[in-house]
Amino acid sequence: MDKIPFQYGSLAEADNFVNRVEERRQLKRFLLDGINVMLISPRRWGKSSLVKKAMLELLEERKDVRVCFLDAFSIHSEREFYSAFANVVIQGAASTLVKKIEDAKKVIESLVPSVNLKQDPFNQVSFDLKFQFSEKDRMEILQLPEKIATERGLRVIVCIDEFQQLANLKEYKSIEGKMRAVWQHHHNAVYCLYGSKRHKMLDIFNNSQHPFYRFGQLMFINKIAREEWIPYIVKGFSSTGKSISEEIAGQICDIVECHSWYVQQLSYFVWAATEGEAKEETLAKQTNTLIDTNAPMFMSDIDNLSGPQVNMLRAVAAGATQLNSKDTTARYDLGGPQTITRNKRILQEKDFLEKRNGILEFSDPVFRLWISRENSHG
Repeated sequence: MDKIPFQYGSLAEADNFVNRVEERRQLKRFLLDGINVMLISPRRWGKSSLVKKAMLELLEERKDVRVCFLDAFSIHSEREFYSAFANVVIQGAASTLVKKIEDAKKVIESLVPSVNLKQDPFNQVSFDLKFQFSEKDRMEILQLPEKIATERGLRVIVCIDEFQQLANLKEYKSIEGKMRAVWQHHHNAVYCLYGSKRHKMLDIFNNSQHPFYRFGQLMFINKIAREEWIPYIVKGFSSTGKSISEEIAGQICDIVECHSWYVQQLSYFVWAATEGEAKEETLAKQTNTLIDTNAPMFMSDIDNLSGPQVNMLRAVAAGATQLNSKDTTARYDLGGPQTITRNKRILQEKDFLEKRNGILEFSDPVFRLWISRENSHG
């Protein structure tokens, strides 16, 4: 099978990982120095790939580092959280199957001796803690990274992706308080908490009313620069015997505003539709393919929005900046001043829009292109 030079829909690795040298250096430095990190960026900007790449580098550079990865996206209850947390810590912190089993038994025997271990051919062990946790049980599980790290002379790094999803659990306030109460005393275990719901993540970590306020270092990922993307795109084409000019590669970047996921996706569509040299007409056609491909997701996203909220998106997509002006309000049927103020807040909370230099803009550039196209058809 021929090598595909552009990758999206999975974590970027090896040749598909683009730059972020300074972010990787900073992230590794903070975590090695025992500083917890809260990493925030819009969805699909590459933060999961960044964390994975930086942690793999740390594992190669330091023999005393262990990394535990937990994806909170699929956690739907307090029990699932504590079980998943215990499992990933044991998988990541123990280097051998024997140690994994030892650690698992220690945890299980202190909590519920009747649970059986599951073991698979890939040196993984797992267990499901099916019982009502006491306060002591919860605290012991949250102490696990520090306990293993201290006993073995390690630095244990716990990485929790889509952390903001935990805030949807009905028991979150209780979990949040316990996590902060336990983790703030850890010296050998450190935490990298990251997520794609920018507004919700900022509320969790930057709101003085919440337990995680000033828990560690807030890091914001910036877009990869146009000058980084252009040689990457050109190289991707040439590595497979095709070619693309720097000008057209730059146009790809401009169309999707250097958004990591979409640069990879649009580059792939253009590459797949190119026999020899990429042409501007191919780019134009594949830009429509890009919009069409993502349209079902966008339609789903706006399903629960009100008419005035969708109208506000249409107005912003058309370049309106003074949403309270009489002309804009009448043209797009935005409602009264209170409705406009409320909808601005809601659309920012839902991460449809964000303020840049005091002006509301789309968080997702292709969503903006889709709304604009729907406007022109309407």
